[in-house]
Amino acid sequence: ARNYDSEAFPSETPAHQVEVRSFAMGRYPVTVFNYLQFVEAGGYGEEKLWTTGGYGEHSEPENWQRQLRYPNRPVGDVGWFEAAAYCAWAGGRLPSEVEWECAARGGRDGVHYPWGEGAPDEYHANFGEDGPDHPTPVGLYPEGATPSGLQDLAGNGWEWIDDWWRENYMREATPGGSRVIRGGGWYNYAKYLRVSYRSGVLPAGRIYYLGF
Repeated sequence: ARNYDSEAFPSETPAHQVEVRSFAMGRYPVTVFNYLQFVEAGGYGEEKLWTTGGYGEHSEPENWQRQLRYPNRPVGDVGWFEAAAYCAWAGGRLPSEVEWECAARGGRDGVHYPWGEGAPDEYHANFGEDGPDHPTPVGLYPEGATPSGLQDLAGNGWEWIDDWWRENYMREATPGGSRVIRGGGWYNYAKYLRVSYRSGVLPAGRIYYLGF
Protein backbone atom coordinates (compact mmCIF):
# COMPACT_ATOMS: atom_id res chain seq x y z
CA ALA A 1 0.00 0.00 0.00
CA ARG A 2 1.28 3.45 -0.91
CA ASN A 3 1.24 6.18 1.72
CA TYR A 4 -1.16 9.08 1.21
CA ASP A 5 1.92 11.32 1.23
CA SER A 6 3.03 11.72 -2.39
CA GLU A 7 6.59 12.54 -1.22
CA ALA A 8 6.91 9.36 0.85
CA PHE A 9 9.91 7.12 0.28
CA PRO A 10 9.48 3.30 0.17
CA SER A 11 11.04 3.09 3.66
CA GLU A 12 8.06 5.02 5.07
CA THR A 13 5.50 2.45 3.91
CA PRO A 14 3.00 1.05 4.49
CA ALA A 15 0.96 3.61 6.42
CA HIS A 16 -0.32 1.87 9.53
CA GLN A 17 -1.82 2.55 12.94
CA VAL A 18 0.09 1.92 16.15
CA GLU A 19 -1.08 2.17 19.75
CA VAL A 20 1.29 4.27 21.86
CA ARG A 21 1.45 4.29 25.63
CA SER A 22 1.79 7.69 27.29
CA PHE A 23 5.33 9.05 27.57
CA ALA A 24 7.20 12.29 28.25
CA MET A 25 9.80 13.86 25.99
CA GLY A 26 12.32 16.65 26.49
CA ARG A 27 11.17 19.92 24.95
CA TYR A 28 14.50 20.61 23.22
CA PRO A 29 17.28 18.52 21.71
CA VAL A 30 20.08 17.81 24.18
CA THR A 31 22.48 20.75 23.96
CA VAL A 32 26.25 20.94 24.16
CA PHE A 33 25.84 22.47 27.62
CA ASN A 34 23.55 19.63 28.75
CA TYR A 35 26.06 17.09 27.50
CA LEU A 36 28.96 18.92 29.16
CA GLN A 37 27.28 18.26 32.52
CA PHE A 38 27.28 14.54 31.72
CA VAL A 39 30.97 14.66 30.76
CA GLU A 40 31.92 16.64 33.89
CA ALA A 41 29.91 14.27 36.11
CA GLY A 42 32.12 11.43 34.91
CA GLY A 43 29.45 9.79 32.77
CA TYR A 44 32.00 8.23 30.43
CA GLY A 45 33.57 6.40 33.36
CA GLU A 46 30.34 5.11 34.94
CA GLU A 47 29.98 1.61 33.52
CA LYS A 48 26.41 1.07 34.76
CA LEU A 49 25.21 3.74 32.31
CA TRP A 50 26.57 1.81 29.33
CA THR A 51 24.52 -1.39 29.52
CA THR A 52 23.83 -1.30 25.76
CA GLY A 53 27.54 -1.14 24.83
CA GLY A 54 30.26 1.35 23.98
CA TYR A 55 31.76 1.63 27.47
CA GLY A 56 35.39 2.79 27.48
CA GLU A 57 35.55 3.59 23.77
CA HIS A 58 35.53 7.39 24.13
CA SER A 59 35.97 10.05 26.79
CA GLU A 60 34.09 12.91 25.09
CA PRO A 61 32.28 13.65 21.80
CA GLU A 62 34.18 14.15 18.55
CA ASN A 63 35.28 17.76 17.92
CA TRP A 64 34.38 18.52 21.52
CA GLN A 65 36.49 21.65 22.02
CA ARG A 66 34.95 23.20 18.93
CA GLN A 67 31.43 22.27 20.06
CA LEU A 68 32.00 23.87 23.46
CA ARG A 69 32.14 27.27 21.75
CA TYR A 70 28.39 26.90 21.05
CA PRO A 71 26.81 25.64 24.28
CA ASN A 72 23.20 26.23 23.18
CA ARG A 73 23.46 24.27 19.95
CA PRO A 74 22.37 20.62 19.82
CA VAL A 75 25.23 18.31 20.73
CA GLY A 76 26.52 16.34 17.74
CA ASP A 77 29.32 13.91 16.96
CA VAL A 78 28.00 11.42 19.53
CA GLY A 79 27.27 7.80 18.69
CA TRP A 80 24.13 5.91 19.64
CA PHE A 81 25.81 4.35 22.70
CA GLU A 82 26.80 7.80 24.00
CA ALA A 83 23.26 9.09 23.49
CA ALA A 84 21.83 6.07 25.34
CA ALA A 85 24.31 6.51 28.22
CA TYR A 86 23.45 10.21 28.58
CA CYS A 87 19.74 9.37 28.68
CA ALA A 88 20.33 6.75 31.38
CA TRP A 89 22.36 9.29 33.39
CA ALA A 90 19.56 11.87 33.01
CA GLY A 91 16.90 9.39 34.17
CA GLY A 92 15.35 8.78 30.76
CA ARG A 93 15.91 6.86 27.53
CA LEU A 94 15.96 7.44 23.81
CA PRO A 95 12.47 7.54 22.26
CA SER A 96 11.19 4.70 20.14
CA GLU A 97 10.47 5.42 16.50
CA VAL A 98 6.73 5.28 17.18
CA GLU A 99 7.06 7.69 20.12
CA TRP A 100 9.14 10.17 18.12
CA GLU A 101 6.67 10.24 15.25
CA CYS A 102 3.72 10.41 17.64
CA ALA A 103 5.31 13.43 19.34
CA ALA A 104 6.08 15.09 15.99
CA ARG A 105 2.53 14.54 14.72
CA GLY A 106 1.08 15.95 17.94
CA GLY A 107 -2.08 13.85 17.73
CA ARG A 108 -2.91 15.10 14.24
CA ASP A 109 -3.45 12.45 11.60
CA GLY A 110 -1.62 12.90 8.32
CA VAL A 111 0.29 16.13 9.04
CA HIS A 112 3.55 16.58 7.14
CA TYR A 113 5.57 18.65 9.63
CA PRO A 114 5.68 19.14 13.41
CA TRP A 115 3.95 22.54 13.09
CA GLY A 116 1.30 21.30 10.64
CA GLU A 117 0.95 21.66 6.90
CA GLY A 118 2.73 24.85 5.77
CA ALA A 119 5.89 24.22 3.75
CA PRO A 120 9.13 24.74 5.72
CA ASP A 121 10.53 28.26 5.59
CA GLU A 122 13.09 30.35 7.48
CA TYR A 123 10.64 30.86 10.37
CA HIS A 124 9.80 27.20 11.00
CA ALA A 125 13.08 25.29 10.81
CA ASN A 126 16.81 25.38 10.23
CA PHE A 127 17.23 23.50 6.94
CA GLY A 128 19.14 23.63 3.68
CA GLU A 129 17.11 25.89 1.42
CA ASP A 130 16.53 28.79 3.82
CA GLY A 131 19.00 28.18 6.65
CA PRO A 132 22.30 29.68 7.85
CA ASP A 133 24.26 26.57 6.78
CA HIS A 134 25.22 25.52 10.32
CA PRO A 135 23.47 24.33 13.51
CA THR A 136 21.63 26.99 15.52
CA PRO A 137 20.75 27.31 19.23
CA VAL A 138 17.81 25.09 20.17
CA GLY A 139 14.40 26.75 20.26
CA LEU A 140 15.33 29.43 17.73
CA TYR A 141 12.35 28.51 15.52
CA PRO A 142 9.32 28.63 17.84
CA GLU A 143 6.90 28.67 14.90
CA GLY A 144 8.13 25.18 14.09
CA ALA A 145 7.07 23.74 17.45
CA THR A 146 4.48 21.00 17.87
CA PRO A 147 1.14 21.92 19.52
CA SER A 148 2.56 20.65 22.84
CA GLY A 149 5.65 22.87 22.53
CA LEU A 150 8.35 20.42 21.41
CA GLN A 151 11.02 22.32 19.50
CA ASP A 152 13.45 21.47 16.68
CA LEU A 153 11.97 18.09 15.79
CA ALA A 154 12.41 19.12 12.15
CA GLY A 155 15.76 20.43 10.97
CA ASN A 156 18.78 21.69 12.93
CA GLY A 157 20.09 18.25 13.93
CA TRP A 158 19.14 14.66 13.19
CA GLU A 159 18.16 12.64 16.28
CA TRP A 160 19.08 9.12 17.35
CA ILE A 161 16.14 6.76 17.97
CA ASP A 162 16.10 3.64 20.13
CA ASP A 163 14.93 1.25 17.40
CA TRP A 164 16.97 -0.89 15.06
CA TRP A 165 16.56 0.07 11.41
CA ARG A 166 14.29 -1.89 9.07
CA GLU A 167 13.79 -1.15 5.38
CA ASN A 168 10.03 -0.65 5.76
CA TYR A 169 7.29 -1.45 8.24
CA MET A 170 6.64 -4.91 6.75
CA ARG A 171 10.22 -6.02 7.41
CA GLU A 172 11.67 -7.26 10.66
CA ALA A 173 14.46 -5.14 12.15
CA THR A 174 17.94 -6.67 12.16
CA PRO A 175 19.60 -6.33 15.59
CA GLY A 176 23.25 -5.46 15.18
CA GLY A 177 22.64 -3.29 12.12
CA SER A 178 21.85 0.40 11.99
CA ARG A 179 19.76 2.42 14.41
CA VAL A 180 16.98 4.72 13.20
CA ILE A 181 17.54 8.48 12.96
CA ARG A 182 14.77 11.06 12.56
CA GLY A 183 14.10 14.75 12.02
CA GLY A 184 16.39 15.99 9.26
CA GLY A 185 19.31 18.38 9.63
CA TRP A 186 20.37 21.94 8.94
CA TYR A 187 21.75 21.01 5.51
CA ASN A 188 18.75 18.93 4.31
CA TYR A 189 16.05 19.74 1.78
CA ALA A 190 12.49 20.24 3.02
CA LYS A 191 11.27 16.75 2.08
CA TYR A 192 13.61 15.24 4.69
CA LEU A 193 11.92 17.30 7.44
CA ARG A 194 8.59 15.47 7.11
CA VAL A 195 7.49 13.67 10.28
CA SER A 196 7.41 10.28 8.55
CA TYR A 197 10.88 10.45 6.98
CA ARG A 198 13.37 7.98 8.44
CA SER A 199 16.91 6.84 7.89
CA GLY A 200 19.47 4.66 9.64
CA VAL A 201 23.08 4.94 10.85
CA LEU A 202 25.37 2.37 12.44
CA PRO A 203 25.33 2.90 16.24
CA ALA A 204 29.06 3.62 16.40
CA GLY A 205 28.63 6.47 13.90
CA ARG A 206 29.66 9.87 15.26
CA ILE A 207 28.44 12.50 12.84
CA TYR A 208 28.52 16.27 13.30
CA TYR A 209 24.85 16.72 12.34
CA LEU A 210 23.52 13.85 14.50
CA GLY A 211 22.46 14.27 18.14
CA PHE A 212 19.40 13.26 20.17
